Parts: sequence; structure tokens; C-alpha cells
Amino acid sequence: MTTTVPSSLVDVRPPLTAAQFHAEYVNKKPVLMKGALAGLPATDRWSLSHFASIAPDLPVRLKTGRVADGVTTTVRMADYCRTVTEWEDRIAGLPDDEVGKPPPYLHDVPLLSLLPALRADLEPFPAEVFPKFFRDQWWVFPQFFVGPSHAVTPLHFDTLLTHNLFFQFDGSKRFVMVDAADRDRCYMYNWRWSKVDPDDPDLERFPRFRGVRTSTCVVEAGDLLYMPPGTLHKVTSLAPSVSFNIDWHDRHSALRGINVFRDRMPLRNLRYNLLFALGVRAGVPLSTLMPALKSYFVYIS
Repeated sequence: MTTTVPSSLVDVRPPLTAAQFHAEYVNKKPVLMKGALAGLPATDRWSLSHFASIAPDLPVRLKTGRVADGVTTTVRMADYCRTVTEWEDRIAGLPDDEVGKPPPYLHDVPLLSLLPALRADLEPFPAEVFPKFFRDQWWVFPQFFVGPSHAVTPLHFDTLLTHNLFFQFDGSKRFVMVDAADRDRCYMYNWRWSKVDPDDPDLERFPRFRGVRTSTCVVEAGDLLYMPPGTLHKVTSLAPSVSFNIDWHDRHSALRGINVFRDRMPLRNLRYNLLFALGVRAGVPLSTLMPALKSYFVYIS
């Protein structure tokens, strides 16, 4: 049996100052800042076809099948663009229940490291919202999501229990969020993935999900979305899109990320959180920690 669940809308605000953002939302609740990225060239310029035009031979890692399964393949950027474009042309005008399985998804890929020239399209970047450890070399941290409409990332939380700042540059995505306090009612597996579809929960199989409140929003090109640590979220691409997020710790979340080792956090994740805590809490510079953190940026979980 499936049913709807109680849902509310996320706070929608105009661009906030760093002081407003931290005072009203950080460690508290999600917020969607409309048009916060409107002044960046990337918002007008970036698309999958743009990336293919500037780096056609770049090999990129794609997730195939269910994103949660972590199965990947590698293709040329130009070939990926061709696959997505042809698929979008085929499904144009079809109802959602007839589009079928979308192409693979460029998911959690550090494209700024692979294409450093893209950084120029992100200036002036709003790095003042981050703690110093993440602010001084912010371009190291973006993880990109580039792909077709109908791409879905199932309900999950970010693996290190970090804050999540999500930047949308092309297309739009729908987010369904569940508060971190309800994680134990979400039937988790493999540490961070939920068995429940919050859009259509089967309450006979997952009765503890009954009464869990969700919040929703649509993130459009130029928007910036914040989610506090541990927020579960399902993400559906409403159109071909380009976005990235920056997962980051402050002093409080870094400590929490260490303390949850009792909650079956994978040891590899605990190691990364210990390293981030050295940066955020002890002031160890990123340049010192980078050799040990390097594998984090291509970590598939």
C-alpha cells in the first residue's frame, strides 16, 4: 500500500548575506536562495553541450542503473553529450510514465579539477559562506552532477554528515527532504541510502515512515539550496541539468561526524571526518591534509 506523506515547502529567500545565512539557517533548516548565482557567468554559459564543446575527449565517469548501486562506466564527454541529446529528442512530448530509463548520470565528479578553466566562470564566487578551511581553496571541493531529465538520486544523506550547499546552473531539479531526526524511520541500508521512496512510500513494507514529514522545493538555474547535516534528500532532474554541491564541515558538524562512529559509519568515512576536523577545529591547512584527502574527491559510496 502506498500513500502520500505530510509535506511542506522549504523557506524561499532572496540572496542572503553570509551573516544572515549562518544566523538563520546553518545547523537549523534548509533554505532556497532564489537567484543567488545569477551574477556568475556559469549560470548563462554552462550546459552539457558547452562542456562537450570545450573538452570533447575528456573521459568522464558515469553512474549506470540505480545511483545507489555505485556501478560506473567511463566515456568521452562528447559521446555522453550525444547520448543525452538523442535521448532527450526521443522522449520530447512523451508523458513521464512512457519515457523509460534515462541515460547514465555524471554524478559526484570533481569537474573543476578535470577542467580548471571552468573556474573563471564562477567568479566572483560566494566563498564567504564557508569556514576558512573550505573558503581559501573552495574550488577543490565542488562535486558535479550533469545529466538528462528524469535522472533520480534516491533518498539518502551525505556520507560524511556534512552541510550541503547545492548550486544549480542549468535546468532544474526537484528535492524532497526528510529531517535528519527522522533517519531511523527511513529504513537505511549501506550507511546512507533509504529503501523508502518519499514520493510514493509503501507503508505496509515501511510502517515506521508513517507520519514522517517531508519538505520540497524546485531548484532552478541560478538558485542556491542549503541542507543541514544529515538531511535526507531525493533529487529528480526535471530537465537536462548542470549543478554541483560543496559538502563542508563547521566546528560542530566535524565533531558530530567523529562521534557517530558508534552508529556504524564506515571506517573510511570516519577517517575523512577526522582529517576535516583537523582542518576545521585544529587549523591544519588544506595543503598539509590534501595527500590524505585526495581519495575523498573520487570516493563512490
